[in-house]
Amino acid sequence: MFLAIALIIIAGVMAWVLRPGQKWTGTRRIAILATLIPPTVVAIAAVIFQLLNNAAGRVEVSGISNTLFILGLCLIGVAILVLAVFAVKRNSEVVRGMGFGICISVIVYTLEFGLLEWLAGM
Repeated sequence: MFLAIALIIIAGVMAWVLRPGQKWTGTRRIAILATLIPPTVVAIAAVIFQLLNNAAGRVEVSGISNTLFILGLCLIGVAILVLAVFAVKRNSEVVRGMGFGICISVIVYTLEFGLLEWLAGM
């Protein structure tokens, strides 16, 4: 639990540092959405499958929701690798947008991890 709280605090601070400024450019908005939407959709699907598993009367971690959780973590990892490529190319608008999106995705996944564990009865 302490690790989850620490991750949320670190991601929150990084999201504050990388927050969009007064003017949002189109590339920054697209970078934020491109890094935020796919993991969030996968996280929502994982929670829905866990809820369906609980509705069936099984109080255990669903295999499908576990696979979706790992897939979402892989999407975040790929986003970090792409972020590194854009950082090497010195495209600062995209890097700031992707960094902000990744921070929000990490917060979503930390909350999802806690929710899935709670739903599984762990």
